[in-house]
Amino acid sequence: MLRRLFDAFERPLAAASEAWVQSGAFMDLLAVGFKLQRRLTAETRDALERALGVWGVPTRGDLVAVINQLAGLERQLRELGAQARRREPAPEERYPSAPSEPALAARR
Repeated sequence: MLRRLFDAFERPLAAASEAWVQSGAFMDLLAVGFKLQRRLTAETRDALERALGVWGVPTRGDLVAVINQLAGLERQLRELGAQARRREPAPEERYPSAPSEPALAARR
């Protein structure tokens, strides 16, 4: 009995809501809602960053700048390491007259 009562209300409501969701007006309203949400989020974030800046608390923008700076330094360090490896001769080439391990053992 409850199932029939539920179906009696649900079926017409489902058909009407499906038609509404597939309409152009719904899509337009949904797009406006998304744009409004993005704008409110951005304005809230900006206001919060200004308030935190007054108190000297690092903001999201400050953290992004520091992270980007750190990434740049890491890139430079990798480049310098690669340059140093290309310029530096292998250990055998640096000390060609150094005695080998078996020669050192024979001396002892």
